[in-house]
Order: sequence, then structure tokens, then C-alpha cells
Amino acid sequence: MRRLTSPALPGIMLVIVIIWALVAVIFLTGILAAANRIESRVNVINSSLTPTAHKLTVLPILNNVVNNANQIRDAAADLSPTIGRIGASAASIDENLKSVNNTVPSINKSAKEINASVSKIHSNVTSIASTLGSQPLYKH
Repeated sequence: MRRLTSPALPGIMLVIVIIWALVAVIFLTGILAAANRIESRVNVINSSLTPTAHKLTVLPILNNVVNNANQIRDAAADLSPTIGRIGASAASIDENLKSVNNTVPSINKSAKEINASVSKIHSNVTSIASTLGSQPLYKH
């Protein structure tokens, strides 16, 4: 094999090193531009996340709300059979009241007749008492 001993060899090496340096600069410039774009996007993302991060402080409160809702649901589940019995009792009472309501007018009529009779009796007693005057009603 023959050695390269040409007088142009140092020039060729210099050109290769310059080309390699230019390619490296181009790649580094591209990397730097990409890094700048990423940095600006990170700033945009961070400014969008700040309100979200503030809203995340609500999560523990929401967990408490969920726990309270679960406790209320469990307590209400225990009440369901009782509410059913109350509803059935109310329906039964309603039916009984309807039947009582049918008899109330006749009871009211009888009460008015009795009241009229009592008023007449009271009037008669008052009349008798005034005619008797000071006479004793019974003897000892």
C-alpha cells in the first residue's frame, strides 16, 4: 500500500476539518433553535398550568364532599324501609279519613239537633226558675 505523501494532503485535511466544523455549527445552531422553541413552549405551558395548579387545591375539599355524600347515601338507605312503612300508614289513614268524612255530616246534623234541644231545655229551665222565684227546689 502506498502512503499519501502529496503536498496537497494538508490542504485536503484542512478542508475536511472546516467542513466538519461547519456541519457541527449547523447542527448546534439547529439544536439551539429547537431549545429556544421548547423554552418558549414551556413558558406557555407553565402559564396555562398555574391556574390549574391553583384549582387542584380544591381536590381535598371535593374528597370531603364525596365522603359526606356517601355517608348521607348510607343513612338514607337505612331510612328507605321506614319511609315505605310511613307511606303505607299514610295511605291507610287517608282511606279511614275518607270513610269518617262520609259520617261527619250526619254527626254534625245530630249535634245541631241536640244543641237545639238543649237550648229549648235551657230556656224552659230558665222560665221555670223565674216562676219559682226564691222557693227552694228541694226540701231537706
